[in-house]
Amino acid sequence: MIITGAFLAEAASSEHNKLNVRGGVLSSYQVGPDRIANVTLVVLTQAEAGDKAVRLNIEAIKPNGDTQVLQVAIPEVSMKSQNGFAFFPMAIGAETNGRYALILTCGSSTHSLNLTVFE
Repeated sequence: MIITGAFLAEAASSEHNKLNVRGGVLSSYQVGPDRIANVTLVVLTQAEAGDKAVRLNIEAIKPNGDTQVLQVAIPEVSMKSQNGFAFFPMAIGAETNGRYALILTCGSSTHSLNLTVFE
């Protein structure tokens, strides 16, 4: 499995086997009193011969340098076509304002996304 692209959005869904993104691509997020950034990670994929169960590693790096690692499964339906997608609702605990980096790794593919969080 190759990651061909990735972005953060307000929401995403699959309708008639097509990706439907709502709210556009996010580069910043205004948190409320709960200090949670509720975003959807959208990953564009390309299947490779022999793909089986594939895991996406997500490393979140906070402005203070602390990291959190999460691993999610790429849905099997994303591996059945040459060009696919997957999306994952995320609640990022944003204790401080600043730039949060998400490093995505799947096989030999790596992508990074930045999200600036403010009040």
